[in-house]
Amino acid sequence: MKNGHIYLSQIKLDVLKFIKHFIQHNDFAPTYKEIGHKFRFSRARAGAIIAELYKLNLIDKNKQAHRNIELTGKQLHKISMLKVNKSYSTMEFRR
Repeated sequence: MKNGHIYLSQIKLDVLKFIKHFIQHNDFAPTYKEIGHKFRFSRARAGAIIAELYKLNLIDKNKQAHRNIELTGKQLHKISMLKVNKSYSTMEFRR
């Protein structure tokens, strides 16, 4: 993966925290549609945010088509250290 930067906005952090909370309470991930519904934006915008979180290695994706978001223990730990309005290198959180 090429080194780049992604700006962590409040909405991206909110989506990440929502995913964490959803998985912890339901034992499965939310769909892009459920994320969009929660934040009142389209499934496509949810997908774009998920793609950026994936590039930062803050989430994983499995091969399922419907509920494909996963969080590892390491990723759960990272969430508490993130700061809003900061640019993160895509290399910073590499596995």
